[in-house]
Amino acid sequence: MSKALMAFFLGLLSFILFMFVGEAAMYHIGEAVGLFVALILMAAYFFICQFLLSRGNPNAHRKDWPIMLALDSVPLLLVFIMALAERREVILSQGLGILISCCGGTLAGAVAASVAARRRQRRQ
Repeated sequence: MSKALMAFFLGLLSFILFMFVGEAAMYHIGEAVGLFVALILMAAYFFICQFLLSRGNPNAHRKDWPIMLALDSVPLLLVFIMALAERREVILSQGLGILISCCGGTLAGAVAASVAARRRQRRQ
């Protein structure tokens, strides 16, 4: 299976996972804190996914843009739909947080993978 297709399915899984995790966190610990916890977990999820998809590539943060876009495609589509249907306050609180979490986590994962690959190359 190609990495881009695998990344798309991981992004699709993230939507399902965090829909339930976010709702449960908001219900049990409050709306603001639950949203914050869900966004932190989302960033960690995208970091780990991108790191695993890009490991071994010393230029992952520059060359793996198709994989990064495939991983982030579902959250990006979600934010686009939110921008069309939701109120401004919801878009600024949830939509902006989703964008920062998914794109930031993905980029950080690619950078970490490229740093690890460069270190491995220097050791050999």
